[in-house]
Amino acid sequence: MHRPWPLYGQQKTLMLINILCCSAFSTQAYSADEEWKFTLKNAYIDRNYDNPDVKDTGSWSQSVSLFYNSNMHDTPLEIGGTPIQIGANASAQYAVRLSQDKHVADTVLPFDKATQSQAPDYLKYGATLKLGYNKTLLSIGELWLDLPVTTVDASRQLLTSYWGANLKSQLNDKLFAEIGRIEKVSPRNEEDFHRFSFTSKGVTGYSDGLNYLDLRYQFTPTLKGEYYFGNMEDLYNKHYVGVDHIWKYSNFSVNSKFKYFNAKDNGNLFDIDAQNVGLLETVKVKNHSFGVGYQQIIGESAYPLPDGFLPETYFINWNTTGFFKQDEKSYHFIYGYDFKDHVPGLNTTFKYVYGDHFKTADGLKNKESEANVIVNYALQQPFLKGLALQYIFINYDVKHGNDFSENRFFVNYSKKF
Repeated sequence: MHRPWPLYGQQKTLMLINILCCSAFSTQAYSADEEWKFTLKNAYIDRNYDNPDVKDTGSWSQSVSLFYNSNMHDTPLEIGGTPIQIGANASAQYAVRLSQDKHVADTVLPFDKATQSQAPDYLKYGATLKLGYNKTLLSIGELWLDLPVTTVDASRQLLTSYWGANLKSQLNDKLFAEIGRIEKVSPRNEEDFHRFSFTSKGVTGYSDGLNYLDLRYQFTPTLKGEYYFGNMEDLYNKHYVGVDHIWKYSNFSVNSKFKYFNAKDNGNLFDIDAQNVGLLETVKVKNHSFGVGYQQIIGESAYPLPDGFLPETYFINWNTTGFFKQDEKSYHFIYGYDFKDHVPGLNTTFKYVYGDHFKTADGLKNKESEANVIVNYALQQPFLKGLALQYIFINYDVKHGNDFSENRFFVNYSKKF
């Protein structure tokens, strides 16, 4: 289970957790507050296929994790009278399987294809060196990112992290910039960091790193935009443009999101040419929220996602099955209710997505749908502070393919000190 310390390089799903470094949405480059965060997570996940010839997947596991975010300390080095600061982050995540081995990959626990067995436990750890100056922060080592391609996936057990280096800077009151090079990824169901890869039609290609630029601009207090460019060496390039507007009046608000992705081949192995256009309108009235969205894949291929179960939570409404097949059009309907006036800490979300206009590998016209029920409850009693429950039900139907239903139940505990 133990692995050598990595020596290489400078290094929403359903929820995104920015644990160590400040979020790229932050109004400053970094936080100076020292923090330890201790978490426990009990995860039960069970997927049942309607087809008796397809093995059901899932597991029951328990994790314990510790995250550290240091203060930034002044060094003797100064630029223009302002000291350069230094700090460090660290993480250790460990999970043990409580259920019997189903001898099938479940995207939660590491799986050995040679022995066809799930790992009894696994360990992930890393560290980050931080150098700060004014409103600029350089991080080298393990990174926790909320960006296209690279997001923190908290939808299963242990969290995805990345290894590389990035530079964040608050250029002015409205413009935030981030550049970085990510050389390795440690997916949610693996221990070690390894190169990015992409597989299509049985062919797998590898990348030596992801180089990216992310710009976020606050046009007005209610309107913000984002542009992202990512070059995954030897695989493909990705452009992303997003616009987010919110209008509020009393207990009523309308949130409009437009998202555009463009991915094209940057190597010789694949024929990638895909665009993803999405629009989501969300209306909130007191404790109710209603959302309607549309997403369309345009181009000569399906929209590419890296191997390793890396979700693209930047899609207008990321679902278990993604809805990113070639030529697919999907329609999203969401309803949420916050029970804060009746049962504080309880909220529910109902989601339904229907997709069509795509084909199977052998040319048959296909369609699919997914329905989700999500229930979250954060216990309010003072002595139970930090304890939260989550239940997710997923039902997936496809005309040509394998239908399934899935239950996920999480018991989470978090304490900062």
